[in-house]
Amino acid sequence: MLEYIFFNKKTCFLFEKFALSSGIKPIIENEEEYFTVRLAEDLDEVILEKLEDYYDELMDMDRTLAEKQEGSSKDIHTAGITIRLKDGRNVYASVAPDLLSKVMQSISADDLNTLVCAITDAVENPDERGLCQR
Repeated sequence: MLEYIFFNKKTCFLFEKFALSSGIKPIIENEEEYFTVRLAEDLDEVILEKLEDYYDELMDMDRTLAEKQEGSSKDIHTAGITIRLKDGRNVYASVAPDLLSKVMQSISADDLNTLVCAITDAVENPDERGLCQR
């Protein structure tokens, strides 16, 4: 499944509405500090690209909303990545917001998911052979 993380209910709702209007039924989970939207991986490439572009727009909006909230409440700077373990559990890896922002400006959420899944697999299923031996 493709996963999209939101830190604001409004941006999560907008993404859900956009997915539904594209004929996609999202699965939404609400954690204490964030919302996770899950979509099937077998999406049409054109629709997927539109979703990725809209997600990028919503991340900018999410950041703006967070900055407004910072002015009215305590100063909170959090970001992270959801990781699915082979036993089915989801864990949340904290990442410095500035670093995650730089990463998301350079690669798509799908590419980041591919990278995180590869690292998770390597940690859970270690293979000590060299890369040229695999």
